[in-house]
Amino acid sequence: MIAAIRSEWIKLTTVTVTWVLVICAVAFPLVVALLTALLAEDVTGETLAGAVTGTTVVTAMLFGVVASVGITGEYANNTIRPTFAAMPDRWRPLLAKPIVTAGAATALTTVIVVVGWFGGRLVAGESTSEDLDGTGAALFGVVVLAIGLTLLGYGLGLLIRNTAASICVLLLWPLIAEGLVAALLSGIGAEGAGKWLPYSAGIQMAVVDIGDEDVLGRVAGGIYFFAWVLAILVFGLITAKRRDA
Repeated sequence: MIAAIRSEWIKLTTVTVTWVLVICAVAFPLVVALLTALLAEDVTGETLAGAVTGTTVVTAMLFGVVASVGITGEYANNTIRPTFAAMPDRWRPLLAKPIVTAGAATALTTVIVVVGWFGGRLVAGESTSEDLDGTGAALFGVVVLAIGLTLLGYGLGLLIRNTAASICVLLLWPLIAEGLVAALLSGIGAEGAGKWLPYSAGIQMAVVDIGDEDVLGRVAGGIYFFAWVLAILVFGLITAKRRDA
């Protein structure tokens, strides 16, 4: 298994598109958070945390794209075949790739959150006097969300095996489709049903102030979101194990 993980790490770090996506994923939230702390007149801890988590959601989605591109590219370029030939037990390479991508996403998202929060406080000075206690759950939640979206991107890539289609499903579902479905449910009188949409539930993990909205909540929403992620991931792994490369 160690050899499979080492192989997947080499694949991940030697592809140009991975570096481009990772640089964008890391730079975007840090730049926004630091500019918010520098230019805003009254920067509270909650405001800064909202800037960090809100922009890091984009980072999480980009990590999902990295995971999806990583597996669909192998099928498109037929590099998956020599991998399966070298490791006839397909479970090893199929499990090694999400371990590597999710591990990298976890580490990088943690760095973004830590640097964005503490760097923003340093730039803003005394205007961010709040402790981390009130915002720590959201900052931790966005790291967990990044893990979930990375695994979701990988699962969709296994199922669809097409880079463009996988990325479209991964990005358009939360950005467009869920909003339309929620509006449709509201139009037919099922206002509360929107909280059961997977991404809407998962995003609650990264919301600083959930308030009194009709949502599942941070913990319940995260569990519900990960139930969907694991279902898609497991289904993708099973189909990849059984289908021809």
